[in-house]
Amino acid sequence: MATCSRTGLLPLDAQVELVRHLLSALVLRLSHLGPREQARPEGNEVFLAFHRAVRGSFATSRRVDEYAQALGYSPRTLTRAVLAATGRTAKQYLDDYTVLEAKRLLVHTDLAAAGIAGRLGFATPASFAKFFRQHTDRTPTDFRRGARTP
Repeated sequence: MATCSRTGLLPLDAQVELVRHLLSALVLRLSHLGPREQARPEGNEVFLAFHRAVRGSFATSRRVDEYAQALGYSPRTLTRAVLAATGRTAKQYLDDYTVLEAKRLLVHTDLAAAGIAGRLGFATPASFAKFFRQHTDRTPTDFRRGARTP
């Protein structure tokens, strides 16, 4: 805990690298959650297929029914598997993944919010800003400013 409280003393480049590694660790942890996924191996396979699909196409689709159809499962089966593996619904998992990628782009690139919106598949920068604010209670600009302030 002491290490985390002293990150403000690090140079900005080191802080950015630290955030990058922490986000990577979080994504790995979310995709390899413990005991619940071992209890239902078939659910684990469904979740892992969903996770791979989300990683590959979250910028083109954020609809659970589209992923379910593409993977050959019902939306209910997909949601149950994701819930068992992560404690989140399939839609929440999709949104969490999108927010995580948005945060990564805000911290690690100089892309404008409009560029990030396009990269993440939002029709307009305003729809991206609204989505981001709903999930983080901050605007993309505020988040970037806070993440980059030493």
